[in-house]
Amino acid sequence: MTLPGSYHFNEIIDIKSLQDIQDKFANIVGLSTITVNKNGIPVANSSKFSKFCNLVRSTELGRKRCEKCDASGGTNAMKTGKPIIYFCHSGLTDLAAPIIVDNNYIGCMLCGQIIVKEFYNKSYMNLEKLSNEIKVPKEQLEEALKEVKVWKYKDITEAADFLYLFSNFIAKIGVSNITYFKLLEQTKEKAYLEKLLKDTKIKALQSQINPHFLFNTLNTIARMALLENAPKTEELIYSLSDILRYSIKNSENMVSIETEINNVEKYLFIQHERYGNRIRYEINIDDKILHYKIPVMTLQPIIENSIIHGLECKKHGGKITILGNLIPENYVVLEIIDNGVGMDTDKLHIINFQENDSSSLELGIQNVRNRLKYYFGDNSSLYIKSKVNNGTKVTIKIPYIS
Repeated sequence: MTLPGSYHFNEIIDIKSLQDIQDKFANIVGLSTITVNKNGIPVANSSKFSKFCNLVRSTELGRKRCEKCDASGGTNAMKTGKPIIYFCHSGLTDLAAPIIVDNNYIGCMLCGQIIVKEFYNKSYMNLEKLSNEIKVPKEQLEEALKEVKVWKYKDITEAADFLYLFSNFIAKIGVSNITYFKLLEQTKEKAYLEKLLKDTKIKALQSQINPHFLFNTLNTIARMALLENAPKTEELIYSLSDILRYSIKNSENMVSIETEINNVEKYLFIQHERYGNRIRYEINIDDKILHYKIPVMTLQPIIENSIIHGLECKKHGGKITILGNLIPENYVVLEIIDNGVGMDTDKLHIINFQENDSSSLELGIQNVRNRLKYYFGDNSSLYIKSKVNNGTKVTIKIPYIS
């Protein structure tokens, strides 16, 4: 596929995924939200739209005025390169954040449809004039206006920052898709590139997201949980923040086994709180190996597989055991053992001998295996033993590196 110089939403962004992102944002911030192209035309269904704005858009002229206003808001946001706060044509306050992909402005995310206390919106509104122009009874507009939310300016500026984060998510998905299509043109290895597509998207998001804003947001929520006397919620949020920081900060590095285990403990704590006593775990690592190096995020994908494919489908859950020891000839052995549902011999053969398989289980294991080989060559190994209804054991062997 050859993409033109000017991109369009439906070429580079999956609309179903876009709708999901938009709906989640609207639910988080409690604001009406819509995503439009550069001409102001919606590219996804609106989320949490107000009664007033639905009423304005119910006539053809009202809809066209809204689209023109959305296009203007997006263009002005594009020119500034950041979110803007402005009055819409009917007098309500809206926010717009540009979506710029590969230096091309393709549209924007908009939210708002509110009254800002400090802006005195109603003094700018002429419902009689609006009624006459768009052919909607004034009484209906007045009744719908009563339901429009009133926000403080400080809160709307914070919502603008959050909107910009989400618009950047969309842009980065577009960047990763464009990268994929360009690579596909330059190589005949189409099947291999399709397998890497998901990893490419995740990598693009991880490398471009603003960690400072994300971690500050999580820490703010954690402090709110503390003030609301919810210590367990606070601990969960801090654990999640630490895991995100760990994966982003060390994405290309080797870390000590002790650091990796500390991250795993936070991950297992979150899963234990999620599943309750259905997920139990035990960690027993020889102190002598804690300072040796391991590729970052080696253990978590395997533990996640144990939970999703081994324990989650068990009626009463189960247990994960993590062991680490020295063995002769300067090797470290790490074992992840679960008493889950196990797997049959055919599936086990596919995973152990790297035959073609697109399941999330095989992809996760193969990713870990490839990274071990990158750092240690043939001096490392990852092998799985499993039996149906009798659990699974993953054994990793790596050389000493301190």
